[in-house]
Amino acid sequence: MTAIRVDAGRGWGWIVEGWQLFAQAPGIWIVMLLIYLAISVVLSLIPFVGTLAHALLNPLLIGGMLYGAAAQARGKPLEIAHLFRGFQDQERMGPLVMLGAISVAGYVLIGLVILVFVGGSVATGAVLDNSGMGVSPEAIGGLFIGAGLITVLIVLTLGIMVTMALFYGIPLVMLAGQNAWPAALDSVAACWINMLPMLVLGLIYLVLIVLAALPLGLGFLVLGPVTVCTVYASYREIFEGSPSGVRLTQ
Repeated sequence: MTAIRVDAGRGWGWIVEGWQLFAQAPGIWIVMLLIYLAISVVLSLIPFVGTLAHALLNPLLIGGMLYGAAAQARGKPLEIAHLFRGFQDQERMGPLVMLGAISVAGYVLIGLVILVFVGGSVATGAVLDNSGMGVSPEAIGGLFIGAGLITVLIVLTLGIMVTMALFYGIPLVMLAGQNAWPAALDSVAACWINMLPMLVLGLIYLVLIVLAALPLGLGFLVLGPVTVCTVYASYREIFEGSPSGVRLTQ
C-alpha cells in the first residue's frame, strides 16, 4: 500500500484521537490490556521457549487490539474477544506470526553484532597485549571504545528498523490483508517519509511515559491502550488517507 506524507503536528493529533477512542470504552480497553499482560507474564516464566513464543504471538495480540480500535472507529462496540481476532482469522494468523519471526530474526542479528564486535575487540586486545609489540594500554582501550561505539550505532539502527517494520506492519497485515514481508517494507517506508510526525510522537510519548510511571505505574493501564489507538489513528491517516482521523461515535 502507498503511504502519504503528513505534517509534523499530526504526531500530537494522533495521540488526541487515540485518547478519544480509548475514552469511548476505557473499562474494556483496560481489561484487554490486563489479559495481554497476563499472557505475556505467563509466557515469560517459560525459559527460552516462552520468550520465543511471546515474540511470535505478540503481533497476533496487538493485531487483535488494532482490530478492536478499527471496529470502534466504524461505530461498532469494542469487545474483549477482539484481542484474539488474530488467532481466529486463519488468513491473517500466518502473516502475523511471520512478522513475529521477522522481529526475532532482527533481535538475533543484534545479538550476533554484539557478539562479533565486543568479542572480536576483546580477542584482538588480548592478542595485542600478549604479542610483545609494545602496544600501549591506552591504544587497546581506544580499540574497546571504538568497537563499543560502532556496536551501539549498529544495534540502535537495527532496533529502529525492527520497530519501524512492525509499527505499521501489524495493522497492514491485520486490517489491510497484506502479507508479512510487503507489509514490513511498506511500514518502514511510511515511517521514513513521516519521520517528523514520528519524532513529535516519540518526544511526546517520552513525557507521557514519565507521567504514567508516577502513580506506581498505574498510568500505563491507560497509556497502553491509548498507544494502540494512536497507532491505529496514524495508520488510518497515512494508509487510508483520512486526515481527520478516526470517526468518533457517542
